[in-house]
Amino acid sequence: MRSDLRDEPFCLKLHALSRWAGRHLGGIDHERRVSSIASTLFELTGSLHGLQSDDLRLLRMAAIVHDVGRAVDDELHHEHGAEMVRQDPHLPLTGGERRWLAYLTRYHRGRVPASRRDPILRAKDDHHRLRLLLALLRAADALDSRSAETPRLRFHLDGRRLRITCQLDQDTPKGRRVYSRRKKFRLLEELLNCRVEVILGRSKAMQLVA
Repeated sequence: MRSDLRDEPFCLKLHALSRWAGRHLGGIDHERRVSSIASTLFELTGSLHGLQSDDLRLLRMAAIVHDVGRAVDDELHHEHGAEMVRQDPHLPLTGGERRWLAYLTRYHRGRVPASRRDPILRAKDDHHRLRLLLALLRAADALDSRSAETPRLRFHLDGRRLRITCQLDQDTPKGRRVYSRRKKFRLLEELLNCRVEVILGRSKAMQLVA
């Protein structure tokens, strides 16, 4: 599927978004890792969500811009980021893409409103599709951190059980706290009717934490 993403218009758009986010944040290493994780989750769970290549393109763009609001404020970065996406006239986005990316940025953190209850999307937008992408983005974001060691990840889907092995070089309380968060996986479990299990620890002492 990833070969379908190499068309020039998408690559140019993704490059422009990457430069924009990088200017605001000073670097987008975390965002690139989230994009890679989200792409892996998307492809692995394809039989459960039924999304298409265009949806993966949007997911990758959302991963690049989702934290841009940290340039304004860390605690409310999801709110500031959504407004930055909505208001910047220089972003090479269609009207729909701008709404969708603002929605995904706004709700990648915090409470997710019920379908058709948010103030960003319009009635004509595919709300179910966007909630699926949001679920994948939130899960991917939970598996990488700006403040803790980046883990080595392995994924395995067995029916409706998604097992994620999260291996750290250093088994620290902070790493366990960061990568043991359940709330970021709840929307994915709800929408895909699956169970997410995270196995966390060092290579010689892996432990099931979710």
